[in-house]
Amino acid sequence: NKFSLLFLILTASVIQFILLGCAYKLSSEHSRLPGNVKIIQIPLFKNDSPELGVETSFTNSLKTEALRSKFVQLKNDEADAEAILQGRILSVDIIADESVIEAKNTKYLPTETVLATQYRVSVGVELRLIKKGSTEILWSGFFKEQSTYSAPQITLPVINTANSLYNHSAKRQTLNTLSKDMMQAAFDRMLEDF
Repeated sequence: NKFSLLFLILTASVIQFILLGCAYKLSSEHSRLPGNVKIIQIPLFKNDSPELGVETSFTNSLKTEALRSKFVQLKNDEADAEAILQGRILSVDIIADESVIEAKNTKYLPTETVLATQYRVSVGVELRLIKKGSTEILWSGFFKEQSTYSAPQITLPVINTANSLYNHSAKRQTLNTLSKDMMQAAFDRMLEDF
């Protein structure tokens, strides 16, 4: 019984992996972007959020998707491109999730201290493909996605993982993962909308 359940889960996972791979290949077989554009420039994203440096991750993730497509040429200079793919980080919200621990009767924490067990990161991004030398928008899209990461945990004073370095690292890893997932979805949608 356990063997058949394990086999069923493994088979379903393999089928899902194959289907996702096929979907990515299908969307990557398009030969052009909206407006028949084949040469683009992707400048550094604008960042309207309070989260410093997040624009670099999103810019790099979008450039990776453009290069992965194999039919779009990516240029560093706007003068060499047919269109500019601009990005703007509209929001980065980091909120303590509803799951909390309330410390009671402990000698290591102040009485009734409330600790979050995880944080929810939500990012909103806007992309626009603009024809070079004009204000004509060939394509635009808005993307919002969220993910969670575990909060630092407080245990004994000797084994204390509640430090700002851990929290910063976990937040950055989550933002990097979101940037990759969101920019892959954005690039695919740009091709599908066309």
